Amino acid sequence: MLLDLRSRNLQSELMDDPSLDGVSHERALTGLRRINWWSRTDLAVWRAIRRSLKGVSYDRPVSILDIASGGGDLAIRLSRRAERAGIAVDIEGCDISPTAIGFATRQASAANRGNVRFTLCNALQEPLPQAQYDVVMCSLFLHHLTAEDAVLLMQKMQAAARSLVLIDDLQRTRLGYCLAWLGCRLLTRCHVVHVDGPMSVEGALTVAETQKLAERAGIRNAVFETHWPERFIMTSLQSKCLESPVSAEATYARQ
Repeated sequence: MLLDLRSRNLQSELMDDPSLDGVSHERALTGLRRINWWSRTDLAVWRAIRRSLKGVSYDRPVSILDIASGGGDLAIRLSRRAERAGIAVDIEGCDISPTAIGFATRQASAANRGNVRFTLCNALQEPLPQAQYDVVMCSLFLHHLTAEDAVLLMQKMQAAARSLVLIDDLQRTRLGYCLAWLGCRLLTRCHVVHVDGPMSVEGALTVAETQKLAERAGIRNAVFETHWPERFIMTSLQSKCLESPVSAEATYARQ
């Protein structure tokens, strides 16, 4: 029987279980770090951030909030890319999991990333660590959420972002499912990742579905791009002083 991906199948993933032991959780975070490296998500996200900063000068580091930052690998890689580009950034990751925060903090210290820190926070139920950031982003978080929580998240992100809201996530496609199933097994031996990877694609949103949620959240200028491996980035400029690289109307472009 062929897998039906015409509608979401939102399920409780193993990493969402608060009873998951710390050792298994950290093994899963290590496996996801390898998968994220393979997917080159940090490059796609950094390019989107760079576009939003084009022609804008800051007299201070650009502040970035990464919601549901997990093991912290994306925040750390963004810090490195910013350093190579000669752009000063201050990156804060927040996550609901104490295990993830501890793991990410150790990774940032080992990478000598003094401008990256991590804070325990339930972004859906608590205030964000600070009221305002230049860039508010999340990666691989949206597919965990119901439609109502996704709208709430987008509203909170928009309220906290001075310049840019950015969401990176999976697309619910058959190719995406196959890539997740295969990639998770080739890149890690972690059983949690083997189970959660394909399950995440089943619960993921399409670009069209995400656009409708963004409109419900009051985001009218969402721009969508797709990138390897079967993921999308949604960006929304929040400052009139920033020039959008594309039309302010929602568009769907393939890199």
